[in-house]
Amino acid sequence: MKRFEIGSRVSEPTYGLGSVLAIEDAFIRIQFDDNTARKFLISLAKLDPSSEPAPAGRGRKRKTAGATKKKATKKATKKTAKKTAKAKPED
Repeated sequence: MKRFEIGSRVSEPTYGLGSVLAIEDAFIRIQFDDNTARKFLISLAKLDPSSEPAPAGRGRKRKTAGATKKKATKKATKKTAKKTAKAKPED
């Protein structure tokens, strides 16, 4: 049985090139270059080591608390503006 380390590059016949994300008991989780993560049973997976580097600019963009807060503030501002517009008496 082949041994892989977290972060090592592998090639799988169906999905292509990817990087090992995790190794859990009898399973291996791989993040492929098309940005999909898949879990394989190690004993059945047809994985080969690869020397091909990971594509540049790859990585997950994480939401930050600030971005979520900005979105919520923006929605609240829109609601307040609508209420204010309705409450204004017309001439």
